Amino acid sequence: MKRSRIFKQISFVIALSTMLGGVSSCSNKLDKETLPSVTTTESVVETTETTPEETERTLGPNSTAVVTDRIVDLHGQLSVNGVDIVDSNGEKIQLKGMSSYGLNACAGFFNENTVKTIAEDWGADVIRFAMTTKGNSDDYTSDPDKYYNLMCECVDFCIAQGIYTIIDWHILYDGDPNEYKAEAIDFFSRISEVYKDSPNVIYEICNEPNGMRFDDESQPVDWDNTIKPYAEEVIAAIRANDPDNIIIVGTPTWSQDVDIASANPISGDNIMYTAHFYAGSHGQELRDKIVTANNNGCAVFVTEWGTTNDSGKGEIYETETREWIDFLNERGISWCNWSIGGSDSEKSNALKFKSQILTAEEKYLGHWPDDFISTSGLLVRSLILEQETAE
Repeated sequence: MKRSRIFKQISFVIALSTMLGGVSSCSNKLDKETLPSVTTTESVVETTETTPEETERTLGPNSTAVVTDRIVDLHGQLSVNGVDIVDSNGEKIQLKGMSSYGLNACAGFFNENTVKTIAEDWGADVIRFAMTTKGNSDDYTSDPDKYYNLMCECVDFCIAQGIYTIIDWHILYDGDPNEYKAEAIDFFSRISEVYKDSPNVIYEICNEPNGMRFDDESQPVDWDNTIKPYAEEVIAAIRANDPDNIIIVGTPTWSQDVDIASANPISGDNIMYTAHFYAGSHGQELRDKIVTANNNGCAVFVTEWGTTNDSGKGEIYETETREWIDFLNERGISWCNWSIGGSDSEKSNALKFKSQILTAEEKYLGHWPDDFISTSGLLVRSLILEQETAE
């Protein structure tokens, strides 16, 4: 598809009114007996930030649409053929996009305008929504009603925009996916019933398995005895409703040991495995694991990668990033960059969210000027659009 950069100013008033219109959550699409108790997800706009004291700002132009084709309309239902994702015509397709920061840190950020900006101004084919399952007092396991509804709202924005979306059961602190297996089965059972007929949806059922088993701290979270049995149960729950959409399975050691998973793959169709990397911490050894997985006949989707080291901090490793992206592009492996939407000050954050370059309201309107986009964000946007970075 043609990708070129065009810039113009947007109308603040029109965009704000559009944002406030919202999209209803998918809880309204299920029978009451299948739902958690009703909880309204509020869109929270920051009120503590103020604009700089200067009366006149000299920001660059706000971004505008570069890619207006609706990728789902063009490619339709995705499936896995060998090691590749193919579209409804059987043609190989590579998705490139963004992962959200943990949704518990993205209150109010994802709306019609921000999703439109990521899709059209940045050219993203897919947005991954990372729903933290266990972390602190504000996560899925502490408030399932809130985050079920929030995930549905985010998915609905992507469907309305005509792009693909990954529903990410974002285990991290709960390194053993079996710790909340019952909750995972319940969540994916309900949400797959809603979106079973939507070609936009991809399910990621365990973000980064890691550490020791929750029920036996003397045993590691491994593939054969821990992750694969969990995945088989969750996949069965999804397939009871949705026989077609792609399911992505996390792999051992923070989704790096994709080679180990590929030696004992899960039976079934349209199943992929994920490998995560950070350019400053992971190199050829991890790329070799991905090659091994492909050689074993397993399809890989890099659902999370960063331009920094694995802490998300420090410098931006542009040379190493480009080496990785060349590798993924050569093999046609789809990817989502970490991350966009959170207020965290990680260098890997695509936006300067804590800055006062924009007002609080402007941050949620999307179409951000380059001044508000981080060094990492500018690099990743250029990689999605297959452009050279600005001088």
